[in-house]
Amino acid sequence: MAHPYFAALHGVDIILPDGRILFSNLHEAFGAETVGLIGHNGSGKSTLGRVLAGDILPSAGRIERPGRIRYLEQQAGATSACSLAEVAGLDAPLAALRRLATGDARDDDVDVIGDRWDLESRWEAMLDGAGLDARLAPQALSGGQHTLLALIGAFCSDADLLVLDEPGNHLDAGNRAFLLDQMRAWRQAGRGLLLISHDRDLLEHVERTLEVHAGGLRRYGGGWSLVAEQRDAELAAAGARLERARTERRQGEQKMRDQAERAARKSARGARAKADGGLPKIVLNALPQRAEQTDGARAERHARERLALQDDVASAFATFDALHQQPVFPQLDIAIPSGQTALAFEALVARHGPRQPLDWRVQGAARIAIAGPNGCGKSTLLRTIAGEIAPASGTLHGLPGVLLDQHLAMLDPARSLLDHFPSSHDAGRLRQMLALAGLGPGRILRRSEELSGGERMRGALLLAVLREPTPKLLMLDEPTNHLDLASVEALQAMLGSWPGALVVVSHDGRFLEKLALTHRFDWAQDLWLARES
Repeated sequence: MAHPYFAALHGVDIILPDGRILFSNLHEAFGAETVGLIGHNGSGKSTLGRVLAGDILPSAGRIERPGRIRYLEQQAGATSACSLAEVAGLDAPLAALRRLATGDARDDDVDVIGDRWDLESRWEAMLDGAGLDARLAPQALSGGQHTLLALIGAFCSDADLLVLDEPGNHLDAGNRAFLLDQMRAWRQAGRGLLLISHDRDLLEHVERTLEVHAGGLRRYGGGWSLVAEQRDAELAAAGARLERARTERRQGEQKMRDQAERAARKSARGARAKADGGLPKIVLNALPQRAEQTDGARAERHARERLALQDDVASAFATFDALHQQPVFPQLDIAIPSGQTALAFEALVARHGPRQPLDWRVQGAARIAIAGPNGCGKSTLLRTIAGEIAPASGTLHGLPGVLLDQHLAMLDPARSLLDHFPSSHDAGRLRQMLALAGLGPGRILRRSEELSGGERMRGALLLAVLREPTPKLLMLDEPTNHLDLASVEALQAMLGSWPGALVVVSHDGRFLEKLALTHRFDWAQDLWLARES
């Protein structure tokens, strides 16, 4: 490339219409490299991607774009498209190539094609590599297939720098592997890629990582493993600082108690001397006043010292707490004997998925993952287990349970989180339970639509399990979709404290690894194969 970068930000400010400052005086360049961009939901990652691509103007500063930039938004794909090429955004250049081949070219066809004279063969090869049938109707596409086609369109574009916003959402393991292959090929062709993602497996393959932090960007010289290693070191340092502050507070309190005791003993000696009459009268008369002044000064000094020590502890705790989110479920009266059936299938055939009847039984507080390719029927099976839809044939039974769908439909966006809970709950106890889930007073009174995805998920989890009768089987359908990294880790921690049985549908392998699974359902040869982890 003629320039050392495809895009560069110079002193860029990004301010929302409501006045909130997302970025201030931002300087960054993006060249022939793969860069990860991480941060909390709502921190401005997608907005930065749009500004970089020119879809949104910055509030201040300037942007150089020597290269062509394309931004691919989340959940891209035209639902009303007439062809797969239209879903991918490639219908215009493919049509131009066909017109040229038949001698019916239009004046602008060469411009539409650009340098992509091999586009038709690349398009067909990518469809084949992604396992997509070109004859498939767009209306029959799953969410994952829509995402996959949009990604194919991006990788077939003439861009120099691609900005991919959460491209791993809705993709199964096979399609994630396809995405990684295309990312590598894109990079090997000397082009750049900015990956906005919470997918730790994808982030492992970037050359450097940027984290949205305090109105700017924090830089890491590698992928997710390096970021996690540095975060662990920061957490350890914050924990050590907190322990030092607590130790200093204990030592300071003991020192002040010792000083007060010495003063009390000295005052007692003075009182005895006055009673014995062993000192001049002028000295005896001055003793009470002097003692009062000294005690008062010491009390004021000790109050200042206590406040300073407490402030140090509070500051250290705030730093540690921000790095160490460990929300948990409250203590729930859930006991599942090891011999009790948690879930049993008897000649079960779901309405969508494999046609071979499934017989399977699991007992006790089982923790089960359901994995498999997009469109294989995982969500259908989960809804069948939850009793929302009847099976095609066969029966199933198990513990009383509750299902949280991907959209958390049980939450009314216009109501506060606290308002969702029945008034029969003890208000103080309920607030304690919400606080244990990492939902403090400043969050539970806000409208649900104003909360982050992670906060809504944790609130919905509590709402689901604090019902009568208490469910003993918790079912989650792709719970990490659209959650940022911090929210995924907080969800992992919360589910780690769940005492009942658990069934999770997820493509996120790293998330599943943290759930202490006892069983997995894997799709193979049109069969659900149950095997213990």
